[in-house]
Formats: sequence, C-alpha cells, structure tokens
Amino acid sequence: MENAPKHKGIAISIANNKGGVGKTTSAAAFADLLSKRGKKVLLIDADPQGNLSGRFGFSTSDPQPNYLGALIEDRMGNDEHHPLENYIQHLDEFPRIDIIISDLRLDGTYNQLSSDSINSAIMFKGIIHEARAMDKYDYIIIDARPALNNEVGSAFIGSDYVVIPIEAAYDSVIGANSMVAFMTKSRALNENLKLLGVFFNKVVDRTTSFHELLPMVKGHWDSALFETKVPRAQDVVNAENAGMPVTFKYPSCKASKAYSKLIDEVVKRLEEN
Repeated sequence: MENAPKHKGIAISIANNKGGVGKTTSAAAFADLLSKRGKKVLLIDADPQGNLSGRFGFSTSDPQPNYLGALIEDRMGNDEHHPLENYIQHLDEFPRIDIIISDLRLDGTYNQLSSDSINSAIMFKGIIHEARAMDKYDYIIIDARPALNNEVGSAFIGSDYVVIPIEAAYDSVIGANSMVAFMTKSRALNENLKLLGVFFNKVVDRTTSFHELLPMVKGHWDSALFETKVPRAQDVVNAENAGMPVTFKYPSCKASKAYSKLIDEVVKRLEEN
C-alpha cells in the first residue's frame, strides 16, 4: 500500500453490504479502543438504522434535530451553511469520542440526495474535509449502511481506507467480494482509497471456517485479511442491549480482548502505510 494519507483525521469506512456481520459493533469498539489510547475520534453514523448512535446513548425514540440528515440537507442548500460543530454530539462518558448521529429520517434525506448526482458523490468528502479542518480528530470512522449504493460510494469517495467485517459464511464472503469490487470502482473519484483489511467476526470455529472459504477469496482480499478473529459472544449482545460498546461495557471479555488485538493490527497497518 503506497501513497497512503499522512494527514490528521484518517477517515475509515467500516462497510459490508450484508447486514448482521458486526459492522456497527466494530465501529463502536474501534472508537472506544482508539480513545483509550489517547486518540480523538469522530464517528459518523451513516446508516439510517441509527444503531451506532444507540451504542452511545442516543435513542431513535427521541429524535434530535441536529443529526446527519439535517447536516446533509444544510449542505445541499444554497443558503449560508451552519458550522459543522452544530451537528456534532459530545459524549460525557467518552470525552475523546464525538459523533454525528443518525436515525430513520436519514432515509428520506438520502432519497433527496440521490436526485443530485454531483452532491451525492461528494457529500461525505465535503463533511470529512470540514471535520479535518477542525484539526482535532485523529480518526474519523464512518459506519456505512449495508448496501452497494450512492451513499456508500460517497462515504468511500471521502475516505482513506475501508475495513470490512465478515462472518465465516458463504453469503458474507460473497458480500465482501462485492464490496471490494464496489470500492475499486469508487477509486475513479478517490484514487487514494485503500482496502485496509478484512476480518472475520462472530467466529465460532477458529480452525476450519476460513480455510473452507479461502478459495472464494483468492484474488479478492486474502492478502488483506487481518490475523485476529473476533469470537461470537453473548457479552456483545448484552452490551448492545445496554447501549454501549462491548469494549467499554465488558473490557475483559473474549470479544473485547480480540478487538484490542485487532486494533493493534489496524494501527500497525496504518503506521506502515
């Protein structure tokens, strides 16, 4: 991986077009672990399900006016824009993590955005550029929706890297291969976009699953596979139900220890680029 970005505010999209692979759980864990290392993180919940927002205490039953949809609509208009800071939520329990929250209203905003091909392509690039200009974030992590569409493409166009969590299952691997191909197309508008890596999540069998699926990934992303595999664990579900990152709620559980090893690999790859 050459010509990697060296700027502050490294933007990482966590994506898979198949739902249920632990994308949001991973985004929350990454942010929590990076913050524990003294890094300042901005999370962007780009999925209308709003699950990442829920991990940090925001309820979809209590919609906030300054959410991602309102930010996008503000940037789509021709009037003077409000500062990005207006749309960033600060977290008392996580002083090094900020978040731009989301909820189901974002679907309507995305529908509006899809009618404007130029804004649709560059929307997240502009938001990430504004976040970097604040000169306070070491990482910007985008939780992309599970899809192959304009919104995900826009997130990729604004990002430096993509990380793909998958399950050791046929459909999930097919989804990862499709996502890598989609990411490659996005390079037409962001030549610096890199696949940082793919990792197996919700793993039950640590010994055979990957080897059985290896023929499906050859030539796609097998060289980008992270060594760490995150196990399936009830603690992850319990943390989700409590509205917290698993690494925060249960820092000593097996899944959290695996995420800690995984973030070591992530940081190492970033440093080597």
